[in-house]
Amino acid sequence: MGIVGIDPGGSAVKLYDGKQFRQFPSAIGYDWRERNILQQHGDHDYDWAYEGRRGFAGTLALHESQMADSLKGDSKAHPEARLRVLIALHQYASGPEHDIVVGQPVGTHTRNQKELIKKMLIGEHEMTINGRRRVITINRCEVAAEGVSAGLLAGAKGTVRVIDIGSGTVNYGTLLDGRYKDLESFTLVTGMDTRRNLDLDSFARQIAAYAVNKGWSNRDTVHLCGGGAEPIQRELAKYFGSAQLLKAGMSEFANVDAFYRIAKGLYANEKN
Repeated sequence: MGIVGIDPGGSAVKLYDGKQFRQFPSAIGYDWRERNILQQHGDHDYDWAYEGRRGFAGTLALHESQMADSLKGDSKAHPEARLRVLIALHQYASGPEHDIVVGQPVGTHTRNQKELIKKMLIGEHEMTINGRRRVITINRCEVAAEGVSAGLLAGAKGTVRVIDIGSGTVNYGTLLDGRYKDLESFTLVTGMDTRRNLDLDSFARQIAAYAVNKGWSNRDTVHLCGGGAEPIQRELAKYFGSAQLLKAGMSEFANVDAFYRIAKGLYANEKN
């Protein structure tokens, strides 16, 4: 039985099983066709078949699908997120059965949304990628809040603030002595990939203003994570002087690292 954390993000899908961090582009294409020239475009060329549909994913979708994209927004309760999770398990997780934790933006981390995600993931799934058929069974699934969960990596007492800067959302999380504080956690529904011409300083100002308007102080110690953390840290430090990377050099993996730790705590304890 494999215990796995998966972050099915809008730009990249990340997986951590306690041994390796893996990621691939989130792009999904549904316009499968026979290719005349079987050229390799990258390390993540995926020709997939699932539930009677076929398509391309990862680097193959980016190059060979006419309408390849990744659905971004404030919820992962949709079929494309399911494909991302299953592709990650098919390619990178050992064994046929898994207990997993996945993420959901703070703003839509509701009971209803979490149940929808669990319902679409738990069970047996037959998927073929690049001619390799696997039956993937997800026995248990829990849904963690993005951003705030990553705050567990800080290991600090008192108030911990986290800003998780993703491709489609920015999640703001607050922990008080290791416990999630809902009142001061929220989501800004815009991200690094949702703007046509991204100006980092303007975006940093928007991120900071949204936090302050929600009751955060510009004197707070703020931890940054997500794919946009390192590019925007310098600009965001103008507004939060203590802004620091939560997982320097691997900020994009902070959420999935936390998801794995949560999964291990949940499922390992249940087995004992």
